Amino acid sequence: MALINFKLKHPDNIIPWGDDTETTMHWFGLTDGEYWLDINKATLYEYTDEILAGGDPDDSRYVAYQVVRLIEDWTSIFESIAEPIPEGFYAISRNCNYLYRFYGAVQQWLEKLSEDPAIDMDAYYEKYDKTIEWVYSRTLVATHLTGGPSISFFRNGDNISIVWRADHQTANDIPVWTAQNGEVEISYNQFVSEMEDFGKRFFNAMATQIQLAIAKDWGATNINKERLMQEQQERKAAFEKNLEILKGTPTKHTDWDAINVLITEMFS
Repeated sequence: MALINFKLKHPDNIIPWGDDTETTMHWFGLTDGEYWLDINKATLYEYTDEILAGGDPDDSRYVAYQVVRLIEDWTSIFESIAEPIPEGFYAISRNCNYLYRFYGAVQQWLEKLSEDPAIDMDAYYEKYDKTIEWVYSRTLVATHLTGGPSISFFRNGDNISIVWRADHQTANDIPVWTAQNGEVEISYNQFVSEMEDFGKRFFNAMATQIQLAIAKDWGATNINKERLMQEQQERKAAFEKNLEILKGTPTKHTDWDAINVLITEMFS
């Protein structure tokens, strides 16, 4: 199975946007469906049986949302993902426990400083945020989901480590995601190939989706069918351009020595 998986809803099953008096349908809305990541050791964006048992029996086992949102969030961190990180930082980041222990220690250090009224915290945050920026700039978050998992990507040499934290629980202590926490390492070339394959499958599926939408009678719903085809080409071209960021020479250049100095200063 592919790393990145999705299913689009048939246009007949997609509810137009807006209220009863004025509804619209557009390219973004037609990407409505479900998506999940299969990384062998775990399935990310998959709900637990306990969560599914408490909801609508027709609900998806996976995240149900506009699939393009996953693309938009992911491509926004491609520049950081493409930049390799040094061995010392990779030793921390390739393991979920080590990574979040480090991340938590930095945050606790800053929180402790904030208790001192004599300290200009704005200046401290601006300076020391760099010690964890290299983590969150490589992390795919899901702010549109309640308790969404965090999935980070750390490239080192020819490999990339995928590290996830998906241990969110409901107020009743029910685990939301089957994946929980973990990590896996694959080759960087495989990761790029998987992303490229996903793009091809998605935009091919959207081409079919648009043809179905064009053939459909939407009644009073406002839909610009010519614009659907235009946006399809624009979105596809934008994804292919972003994909080149992963394939090309890294354009981001982090000052790792400076970060090392800050970390030493923080914990000395």
